[in-house]
Amino acid sequence: MLRTGGFPGTIVGPGQSTEFGTVLNQLFSNQYPTWAFGVSVSYPLGTSIEDANYARSKLEHRQAAERLKSAEAHAVQQVREAAWKIDMNAKRIDTTRAARELADQRLDAERKRFDVGMSTSFLVIQAQRDLAQAKTNELSAVLAYDLALVDFEELQQAGPSGSLLGNGTGASTDATSTGGPGTAPAAAAPVPAQTAAGVRIGG
Repeated sequence: MLRTGGFPGTIVGPGQSTEFGTVLNQLFSNQYPTWAFGVSVSYPLGTSIEDANYARSKLEHRQAAERLKSAEAHAVQQVREAAWKIDMNAKRIDTTRAARELADQRLDAERKRFDVGMSTSFLVIQAQRDLAQAKTNELSAVLAYDLALVDFEELQQAGPSGSLLGNGTGASTDATSTGGPGTAPAAAAPVPAQTAAGVRIGG
């Protein structure tokens, strides 16, 4: 187009036709430094706005389903770990009870040996110390078992969204054990019926 009065000026006629290659040459040769050009590209998502919204809704639904599946798997794992701790602490009670009974028998034997002059007061005191430690270990196992029961009940009442064991609000049930559960029992496995009230601490 033909203009007067400088750019943009007033269009006074169609002007002389210029080939596209000449225009590009003028642009890149800096003959007209005030000129600028740009390219705008748009590509629709789908054939229409409705299709794009439908695709977005399907994606959000799939993501929500994946999050739900992950939460369910996490809840099942929590229940299995809680059941494993109950079973482990029940076995600890049996082990510590047997150790306490042996320590009690040893103390009784040392006292009898001391009465007939075949032992010393040091060995008797040592047997008393071992019995006291065995009683402490048994009591600790009973307490850990009861705390494991509490965690298990809280987890079942809270459901998947509670995550009592996962966020640290559940009571610690195994302060002395090392390593994770090897073969965790199923979540629906029966819980041992032994409680602290049914355990006799010898003495």
